Amino acid sequence: MDRIRRMARSLTLAMTGVSLLTVSSCGGAPPDVPGSLCGTRIESGLSRPLLEPLGEVGEANRLDPRHPKTAPCVVTVDGKAALRFRFAFHSGPVDLMKRAEQSTIMGLTSPSETDLGFEAAVVGNEGALATAACKTGEGDRLTLAVLVPRTPATKEDLRPAIEKFMKAYMNNAIVMLGCGAAKG
Repeated sequence: MDRIRRMARSLTLAMTGVSLLTVSSCGGAPPDVPGSLCGTRIESGLSRPLLEPLGEVGEANRLDPRHPKTAPCVVTVDGKAALRFRFAFHSGPVDLMKRAEQSTIMGLTSPSETDLGFEAAVVGNEGALATAACKTGEGDRLTLAVLVPRTPATKEDLRPAIEKFMKAYMNNAIVMLGCGAAKG
């Protein structure tokens, strides 16, 4: 009889533990960060700081990797733009600093050139630009612009996260587009 009581008690405790675990994991689970943004694989830890505060993540992507042409992609959180991408395919060099400072589409606050291992890269408070070799029917280079529109222009806190994201994302985009191997 003692054995049956111990088993019943253990079963009750186990069931209570499962119930509590289920409730706490359902109620307190943070939203998922996608492992891919705009068709490009990216480690969720790199995109999370740019997508916070998290909610329901959506995407509007006009890039066709099989036939790359200049195209936008917007990642939303709860229906509001959280990341804006612009994939531009072209030939010849581009003055990224000039684009970062003067473009009404891509103007960045406090832009500075940085070495991400590509032809050129510029990081600002609310986004980044990078150009790398990428031979397609549209040209021999890809310039990727990434904006984080929910970031206040005067806030510099995200610059390191933007830089890490851009380096990894650009490397993975080059591979996804089939126009080169990733760089360290």
